[in-house]
Amino acid sequence: MTEPILQGSFFDLQHVNPWDAAYWTDECRFWGEASWRALVADMHGIGIRTIICTTTALWGRPLFTGYNEKVGIPLKMGCEDPLTACVDEADRLGMEVFLGAGLRGRVSQVRDYADMKPPWPEDWFRWNTALAEALIDKYGDRACFAGLYIPYEMDFEAYQVELYEKLMKQWLRPAVGNVPFLASPGSLGNHPDPDRLGGQLERMDIDILACQDYGGRSNDVAEALELVKQNLAGLERAKRVVEQVGVRLWTNCEVFSRKWGPDGRPICIPGPFERIREQLRLQAPLVEKVICYQYQGIMNRRTERVPIGAPGTQALYDAYAVYLRERG
Repeated sequence: MTEPILQGSFFDLQHVNPWDAAYWTDECRFWGEASWRALVADMHGIGIRTIICTTTALWGRPLFTGYNEKVGIPLKMGCEDPLTACVDEADRLGMEVFLGAGLRGRVSQVRDYADMKPPWPEDWFRWNTALAEALIDKYGDRACFAGLYIPYEMDFEAYQVELYEKLMKQWLRPAVGNVPFLASPGSLGNHPDPDRLGGQLERMDIDILACQDYGGRSNDVAEALELVKQNLAGLERAKRVVEQVGVRLWTNCEVFSRKWGPDGRPICIPGPFERIREQLRLQAPLVEKVICYQYQGIMNRRTERVPIGAPGTQALYDAYAVYLRERG
């Protein structure tokens, strides 16, 4: 049985949505290497051993150096090579790292492409493959390297499954081989046809499924936990099928809540720990690993090196630290 703790977390070098990440992404853009290393070390210090870098490139511009002609000119940051700083620190601490291999435009592609319905441009897949190849070339021999992450958050619609199938089987697998791929789609409780999940996963050719639990989609604790329980029901239905097709089953615990900016866009803020504790208790027994969105900016320890997050970020870190101590 998996312990009801956070074993992994997403983080981003630059977030694709400046409103969603308003309490951290602007500060992080100007960080030096020491701050990136401190962020990774702090995650390790709170028991997180798996980290997933959502964006290794933004709008077709990499957040690591050395592949100008193949991938693009690196985005100008306060740290010359922030991804390598994070990977170096994870390596030093014995953690494992998944690196985002960019899919749709607003995640890390050369263009935005609506909701990704077909037809799909070939140069889009070509660039995506070049990014994956560059990541493997630069980091694939690191002890901490665990695989690649597909940032496109699909919901098992037919065209989305077809998109994954094309991306993986026609482009990425021929280029990078049996590298593990992690995906974190929408709640399994919303799956349009659970009986088809096994066949869909075989077509998608991913190795790890970490569905979002939707715990952050309502600021009312009771309503949020109902959404979590819907995902839990999906996990219970899917567990046998997922394992039969050789896919590892994780869950993505949403530790955020939301407030709304003046123009009506949501902004991530820390969620209540009473809800998060219940999210962990409900889901951990069914999965191999609980990861979260996300430590950075939402539940991080606020320090001189990592002074980010909305009001309440340090309080959520403290509450979780107490929880870990009480568990022994």
